[in-house]
Amino acid sequence: MSRASAVLVFVLAMPLCAVAQDPPNRDYQPPFKGEAVFDPRPEKRAAAAAEAERKAAEEAAAIDAATVKTEPAPAVPPPEPAAAPAPEAAQMPIAEGPVAEGYVPPTPEALAAAEAALRPPPRTPVENPRAYGYLVGDLLLQKVQLSVDGKPVELAELPGRDRYGVWIARRATKVERHADGTRWLVMEYQIVNASKDVDVIALPKLKLRTTTPDLFIDVPDWPITVGAITSAQISNKGALRALQPDRPAPVIDTDAIRHPLKLVLAALAAVLLTWLAWWRWREWQASERLPFARARRELRHLAPDSEADSDAAWRCLHQAFDATAGRVVQPATLALLFRAAPHLEAARDVIERFYAESAARFFGGRDGASLSPNALCAQLRTIEKQHEA
Repeated sequence: MSRASAVLVFVLAMPLCAVAQDPPNRDYQPPFKGEAVFDPRPEKRAAAAAEAERKAAEEAAAIDAATVKTEPAPAVPPPEPAAAPAPEAAQMPIAEGPVAEGYVPPTPEALAAAEAALRPPPRTPVENPRAYGYLVGDLLLQKVQLSVDGKPVELAELPGRDRYGVWIARRATKVERHADGTRWLVMEYQIVNASKDVDVIALPKLKLRTTTPDLFIDVPDWPITVGAITSAQISNKGALRALQPDRPAPVIDTDAIRHPLKLVLAALAAVLLTWLAWWRWREWQASERLPFARARRELRHLAPDSEADSDAAWRCLHQAFDATAGRVVQPATLALLFRAAPHLEAARDVIERFYAESAARFFGGRDGASLSPNALCAQLRTIEKQHEA
């Protein structure tokens, strides 16, 4: 057979093979011109999926019907044991119901480890400073309560001075006790570097060791922002200058205090005037009834000043001594003067000298007295004032 004959046989056999095979969708009919195309294959796929779901539901129902169901026993408080069981005798409680084959109950150590893993970490109150608006040189206080889950603890040692990076330095630490009895660790930090822009830094994370074994206080880091004192670029237009004037001091409104102040000043002036008037009245009363006060007033009125040590001044002072003693006083009767006025004993020497010089002046013809009646009267008036009623 030639090559051309073989090709002709193959072409004629192709339609017969196509007719012998089942088409993938024998229900599909090509649409007429103008009709919408309809493909029934999605419906078949949806039906197959629904059938698969129905079969899966039937199988699950059959498995559920074959499973043995148990109800948990009611919770009954166990009786108190007479003595605590030994650790090696402790066993896990066995739940009611079927137990899978090969099940091994966990050991007490495994249960303790699992309970420790599920237990929440210990909590310690921490008071952090505000988180924004700091400049170079600012101080920050961070407070940590010395307690774990509400139970007070003691630190093995206080954190010392330290530097953290280029921004933060811890200056001092101390322990304070608040009014409610809680103890707090107070740590003082300082910003030790200047920033060109607003940067976010953080107070350091700490792990404080306590006196209780295997117990630590974890202090998380606390982010804060540090800004520049002045901006890198300053406009020099209008009122925007590189150096700004200080802010003016706030003005205090004095209207509310002006009226009470006037009343207080008026009351003070009235008190001062009253006191001055009383003092002047008291001096006037003393000059009218006390001998040396009256003599002091008369000596002031002597004019001219050269007459202050004249005979009239000596006689005026003699009259004051006579009025004090209630009789005429002479050098021989000075004892009666001091008996009538014991407060004059302090000036006894000068009084005796006054009488001696007065006798020499008026009866001896000598005028060289060394005693001044004016000064002696002032001294005796001071003594009299100290003892006046």
